[in-house]
Amino acid sequence: MNPPSNILNDLRTLFEEKQKEIRAFHDQGGAGLRVVEAISDLADHLLLRGFQSINPTLVQEWGGVMVAICGYGRRELSPSSDIDLMFLFPEGRARQAETLASELLPFFWDLGYKVGHSVRSVEECVAAAKQDTLIATSLLESRLLTGDRGLFQQFHEAFFSKVVGKNLKDFLVQLNAGREAGRREFGATPYLLEPNLKQSPGGLRDIHHLRWVALARYRTNSLAQLFQWGLLSNAEYSSLTTALDFLWRIRNQLHFQAGKASDHLTMELQEESAPFFHFENRRELMRQYYILTGWVIEISDRFIRDAFPASRWQKWRRTLQTRQVAPGFQIASGEIVPLATNLHQFFSDDGNLLRIFFLAKEHAARIPGSVLEVLHQVSDQERERPLSHEAAALFREIISKPGRIAETLRVMHRTHLLWRIIPEFARIHRLVQESRSHFFTVDEHSFRAVEEGEHLAVEPGPIGKIYAGIRRKDLLHLALLLHDVGKGRGEDHSEVGAAVAEAVAVQLGYTDEERSLLVFLVRRHLILSEVALYRDFSNEPVLLQFAGEVARPETLKKLFILTCADIRAVGPGTWTTWKGELLLKLYGEALSILAGEESDPEERKVEIILARLRQEAKGKYPEVWLEETFQALIPRYLLVTPFEKILSDLSALFHLLIDPIHVEARYLSEFGMTEYTLCTYDQITPGLFLKMTGVLAAKGLQIMGAQVFTQSNGMVVDTFRVIDPDYTGPVPPDRIDTISREIRSILTGKETIENLFARGQRFRLQKEFRPTVAVRVELDNDSSHRFTIIDIFAPDRRGLLYIIAKTIFDLGLSVHSAKIATRLDQIVDVFYVQDPTGEKITDPEMIRKVKERLTHEIEQVFSLAEGK
Repeated sequence: MNPPSNILNDLRTLFEEKQKEIRAFHDQGGAGLRVVEAISDLADHLLLRGFQSINPTLVQEWGGVMVAICGYGRRELSPSSDIDLMFLFPEGRARQAETLASELLPFFWDLGYKVGHSVRSVEECVAAAKQDTLIATSLLESRLLTGDRGLFQQFHEAFFSKVVGKNLKDFLVQLNAGREAGRREFGATPYLLEPNLKQSPGGLRDIHHLRWVALARYRTNSLAQLFQWGLLSNAEYSSLTTALDFLWRIRNQLHFQAGKASDHLTMELQEESAPFFHFENRRELMRQYYILTGWVIEISDRFIRDAFPASRWQKWRRTLQTRQVAPGFQIASGEIVPLATNLHQFFSDDGNLLRIFFLAKEHAARIPGSVLEVLHQVSDQERERPLSHEAAALFREIISKPGRIAETLRVMHRTHLLWRIIPEFARIHRLVQESRSHFFTVDEHSFRAVEEGEHLAVEPGPIGKIYAGIRRKDLLHLALLLHDVGKGRGEDHSEVGAAVAEAVAVQLGYTDEERSLLVFLVRRHLILSEVALYRDFSNEPVLLQFAGEVARPETLKKLFILTCADIRAVGPGTWTTWKGELLLKLYGEALSILAGEESDPEERKVEIILARLRQEAKGKYPEVWLEETFQALIPRYLLVTPFEKILSDLSALFHLLIDPIHVEARYLSEFGMTEYTLCTYDQITPGLFLKMTGVLAAKGLQIMGAQVFTQSNGMVVDTFRVIDPDYTGPVPPDRIDTISREIRSILTGKETIENLFARGQRFRLQKEFRPTVAVRVELDNDSSHRFTIIDIFAPDRRGLLYIIAKTIFDLGLSVHSAKIATRLDQIVDVFYVQDPTGEKITDPEMIRKVKERLTHEIEQVFSLAEGK
């Protein structure tokens, strides 16, 4: 029998009143831990009141224990957390336990709780925990709610003796394996753009894990108790409690705000939550998050490592392996230990300060936590003091040889020693980047760039070979560390970074020539990717200008590796085979020029491609048509289009003799995109490029890349790579047929773009997250003999390419070729255009008009989207 309705109504009223009180306490800035404990206590009260209304005979027949487990067992319930219960029964009373659970649970469901439950005997608990680590951790922090205390004590003793104590080391290994798997699933770093408050590294689960290990090893999960026993230092205890309260407050806010369980801290939620926590913007909120979660990772990793029990044999072997590795330092138990009684005085000598990091790197040893605290204090005290020559030389040694460089730099960053060497690192400490294209904070991205460079030491293939051949790798690694250090000032970060590089090079004792190279690498760290990925370097002036700026083969090698490592360090999916091939191609052609080697001129390369085409196409098409078509193919099309794609395009162009419009599509599995190719004649309709982008935008497709070519005889080959959000994997043939028909209808005038948008209703200016990338429009008349090149850098938004194409068309300009690239949240679009007379845009007033009009129209898109 369920609880009487009058009791249920009374408790529902109490539930609603207490929930309002708890919410008010939270809104007034109440402590996060107090809130989750209050919600847990309320659940206890309601549950016990409901339990009291159950038939006493049923309770007596059951004779068991009702146990809170998981987060409820810890007294840590957020506003929308699930409640997990276990009904523990004496042997032979499973049926009575099931009956009691079925009587009680509807009561909780009626109050709006989500309840998970299990029904087990003591033996079943032990057996299940041995088989499943998740069950073991859920039972580890069990809390008695009501029932037979003797049975609960029996369960507690059996669990700890048979599951934990009997195989303590194996149990701890299983706990660690589970946490490492969780970290891999939710990201290997806390410095993610949109972290999960519970599961991401440094989040609540890491603190839970520390407490599970503490319970298993020391029989307490109280942070205060661990501090009192000396297992946590004062700084560690303070850091953990601060982080715990911060994380709970944010999680509670997300739950209250959404009205449901919510742990994913998206950029939108960061923006909405920042004012509530009295932060100026989301960047300041997330900076605090990253600082605190970084502490959690450090402390939990250290605590768990120290908690593992050592056998007598391991202790004896560690004693034998203790050895002195340098004057004043020894290795003991995998740690580098200074042989000094007064560590503050010892490390006031900055030679010793740098030497401990150098030795830790060389011997793959850890620096003990207590020593790190001293290093932190000394580094802060000596911040303004210049480095000695000995210390500078040691730092150069640290960054010279690949292997644990990034790991060492991270520890130097945490202890603030790196701030003394490179003061800007204090400013960029956990600095959030205002771009969705970057997954990590500025400092973490910098360390990852160094790490990616180091990984190339063992990478097979041409990129690894180029890295291996670089002399003075210390300059390369330092450039990787400094390349983004100028971010966050509101100025050109490359120029700011170059000034920082100059000052750092002076402090580290580099020569004028070395200093000049370092400054160039930081100032121009983007040039190789910009030319390779967004410019037509088959155009000789572009290639010569790039090679002339780089000037030396050794500089080119360092710049190439810096570029590859920088792209790889941005985040998952940013490095692709296509990018690697383009970068290598530009590297090879520039190296030939700088090394004074004879390289095939453009004309010779075109002749080779045409000769291959003649051989492949012979006999498949009429010879006269084939030769006329070959003569019409423009050099840029032949040089930048893959050979197999040219053969496919040739077949499509031949079909134009029968049908003046030909559309093909193929799925590119390696990119997860669909490629549409339009072959037609430029005379078929004005504004071909505009209309093609219009159809794709109206059908809801996101254009990720495009190559647009008008051959010298008027034949057009336009290729668009798109993501179709309506499908994952290959797009169905009927979807391709629909889009192909729409393209044909627009080009033949049977349909208009405006009607297509209105009918599809796919292109709406809805409010989105505020763009963080500035709009920039540049016109270049130097890199092409016949065309003005328009470069557009802007935030990405579906349908934006159509707006750009329409603006160019309205300005009376004709697009003869284009290169469209989307990198996560940004577009980099390049258009080769001519004015209405078929010439370059040379009139200063027209140049100004083009720049202003394009900038205005693009910015207007985002103004409308934000509702301004």
